[in-house]
Amino acid sequence: MPDTVLMDAIEGIIETATHAAEAIPSAAQAVQENTEPAGVAPLEELGRYQGEQLDPQILLAGEGYHFQPQRRMSPQYALRLAEVATGYKAVIAGRRGLRGWFQESMMRADFPVLLGDTLDRLVLTRYATYAPTYRMFTRRRVVPNFRSVGGVRRHGGSRLTQVAEGNDYPEDALSESSFTYAISKYGKKYRITLEMIVNDDTQAFADLPDEMAQDAIQTEMFLVSALYVANGVLFQAARGANMNNRGTALLTITNIEAAVNAMVVFTGDGNNPLNNTPIYLVVPPSLRIKAFRELGVLTLSGGSTVTLAGTSNVLAGELQIVVDPMIPILDPLHGNTSWYLFSDPARLHAVEYACLAGMEEPQVFMRSPNAVRVGSGSENPADGSFEDDSLAYKVRHFLGGAHTNPTGGWKGCWWSDGTTSS
Repeated sequence: MPDTVLMDAIEGIIETATHAAEAIPSAAQAVQENTEPAGVAPLEELGRYQGEQLDPQILLAGEGYHFQPQRRMSPQYALRLAEVATGYKAVIAGRRGLRGWFQESMMRADFPVLLGDTLDRLVLTRYATYAPTYRMFTRRRVVPNFRSVGGVRRHGGSRLTQVAEGNDYPEDALSESSFTYAISKYGKKYRITLEMIVNDDTQAFADLPDEMAQDAIQTEMFLVSALYVANGVLFQAARGANMNNRGTALLTITNIEAAVNAMVVFTGDGNNPLNNTPIYLVVPPSLRIKAFRELGVLTLSGGSTVTLAGTSNVLAGELQIVVDPMIPILDPLHGNTSWYLFSDPARLHAVEYACLAGMEEPQVFMRSPNAVRVGSGSENPADGSFEDDSLAYKVRHFLGGAHTNPTGGWKGCWWSDGTTSS
């Protein structure tokens, strides 16, 4: 039985392309038609230098054929895209064989490009259905390039001083601390092999968009969660001045309350209050039910809450339970007993992650052909790879991040490895 989300997404592509195909070409569209891909060609220059600013697209040129810039479709391109998406839908629905569809479609040189465009749109649709929990208690940032980014924090922190009439304003002694990081490129290749087509391996072909989206989101979850899970720099038990943010207590309501009380007395510069009351209780999957029991509240699928009988817990409406499945993977030693508290990242964030501007989502590329038919002297994308006859697509994703311990971000979180009873 085909996946409903996937089938709906394909139907959306068909509908969008059909509407675009019905449009009457304007003069501007006529110019656009000359830039639409009739075949596939290596990327050329996609940006230009401007002073000290380097357009990231320049660095990425030559990596293959990228589909997302072609979202503006001429009617001719849209008509072919609708045809390919319709064929794709018929294949994964079992109404048509993969081999027959490919044999018919490969007669057109633009088929691999249109198939890649279809896959790209399906990957984005799949990607959008995921809502990784780390986004709730970390801060997101969009950066313009691959240079190091970070934050600079000025330390002063004293309250305002009364200024007598005619006197100068006193100046605070300032110092600075900063943290830096850079985004990185992540990716993976996926092949549609000749054997897959000949063997009519429809299921493997149908799973391809979901596999691409899953790989991208799993990469995100792993990289961002690694910035806080069992992080020995972010969490320390001996900071002094009664401002330690690491414990060993089991997950119980008494220990949660003790951790909350420890966090709320953390002070900022000049001994001023931070007002960083935690609002998220982050746990591994193995502690999900226990977290609900300890807080004395269950959240139903409709969004309403039910207080468990015999409980009286003032934290039930204060802390939101968040499950991070990466905790036991990143912390094999204590990952099934650990629990974390986080403040509102809009007020005080302990972890920050960044995406590349204009490329916040995973992108799909197609490998340019490298096989030339003897006698024709030309490349045809349908010929695939010279080495193994395959068509190849890849997913590329950009991400970076850091925990903000150097700027006091550690005061917005708490970690207990759950190894002792108190």
